Amino acid sequence: MLNIYTILRTTMKFFSSRTLAIPLVIIWQGQFGYGQVVLPSINVTNVAIDLLDGSHILHFLDVVDAFGHVSARNPDNASQFIMSFAIAPALATSQSLVTYEIDNATAVQLTFNTSVTGDAVPSGFLERYIHSQIYKAFPNITGVVHAHTINVISFAAAEIGLRAQMGSAGSTGILTNGTPIFDFDTLPTSVLPEDAPHNLLIGNEALGDALADTFQNGSEIVLMKGHGMAVRGTSVRNAVFRAFYTMQNADVQSMATLLGALALGGQPPAGLSPRVDMDATTTFESDSLLSRAWALWTAQVDQLSLYDNDLRS
Repeated sequence: MLNIYTILRTTMKFFSSRTLAIPLVIIWQGQFGYGQVVLPSINVTNVAIDLLDGSHILHFLDVVDAFGHVSARNPDNASQFIMSFAIAPALATSQSLVTYEIDNATAVQLTFNTSVTGDAVPSGFLERYIHSQIYKAFPNITGVVHAHTINVISFAAAEIGLRAQMGSAGSTGILTNGTPIFDFDTLPTSVLPEDAPHNLLIGNEALGDALADTFQNGSEIVLMKGHGMAVRGTSVRNAVFRAFYTMQNADVQSMATLLGALALGGQPPAGLSPRVDMDATTTFESDSLLSRAWALWTAQVDQLSLYDNDLRS
């Protein structure tokens, strides 16, 4: 007997370039009787392909390790988002994707096996509230990345914000004090009670709201002291691009700071001017350049057996 996942995978590939007028329903008989799966729309499937690629790319590029995650707002329902349940990003497949309500980050169902719902869905990331609350606060945001990137953590540890040092990292911004920094230790007891775990994890709505409130116009990045970064984007690809080049920017700023200190009358790096930052961001985050980077990154992860995007492989 064919496994239901094999049937789903074959069917999704068949319809990958077709738009269905009505939902496609698959009914099968398993050990618990008859089950029913409603296949996601083409829009959801395409976003899910990018989600899996994004998870694998972030790992390949050393932005994440066993921890960290990327999500997408549901293109068919703006009150929901899609991300993997609690699994290392490199190991994500279609069967690890979960549809969540933005309201309270509640699991609805496995995105590609709608017979698994509610409490039957495997445990999600505790920090899915990073994603839900950013989507709630910013209706125009459709992609979010959270990562524990070491060279980014160094800046928050030193309480130094990042400033864009190169065009591809324009979304880092040119704020006077650099990217905003979220500091767990400064949260009021109304957000983080004394008897709550002080473990740096964004594990509820109140903490997620506090993080989302830290974003400022002029930067798409929030550094998280002792923890990592949160990145908001206009798509999954855009959020992944911003996360990677924020990491790259941290390396450039670190070296420029060191060189500046060694120079006669040394000064910290000023970063890009506002006009250059704005125009460079528009250029580097355009569809054409973003697609060029994405094509390279997907080709690279496709060469390694560790990564399995079973929606297009």
